Amino acid sequence: MKFKYNVFNFITALMFVLAFLSLMISYATTIMYYVAMVFFVVGFSMLSVIFIKNYINQSIDDDTIGDPIIMELSGGVDGETYVMTDEKQNKKERRIKRTQKFDRLLPSIFSILAAGLFLFLFIRSIIVN
Repeated sequence: MKFKYNVFNFITALMFVLAFLSLMISYATTIMYYVAMVFFVVGFSMLSVIFIKNYINQSIDDDTIGDPIIMELSGGVDGETYVMTDEKQNKKERRIKRTQKFDRLLPSIFSILAAGLFLFLFIRSIIVN
């Protein structure tokens, strides 16, 4: 997956850098822990937006290409005729496509889960302390 330079990607990377710096400084002051958690939540949320946007663009590209109708040449009593592919092959292709779509969507799911985890940790650290 290619990432092109734009301001949104730069800000996302900056959020993670600031989060790690804040996490390092949090050993000196406790308030920086909360700042680091906020930066992580924002960074993972922005990263999930980037992944979802790339998934949508790639899905649109795949749909515009389309699937060609595959017909096979078979010889019979009446001569050669074109026959469509069987249903089992279509089911296999659909299953493969579905797993490929899920695999492409997996980074965004992970990023959303990570943002939720950091949000939970942030809220829990506020409540406990």
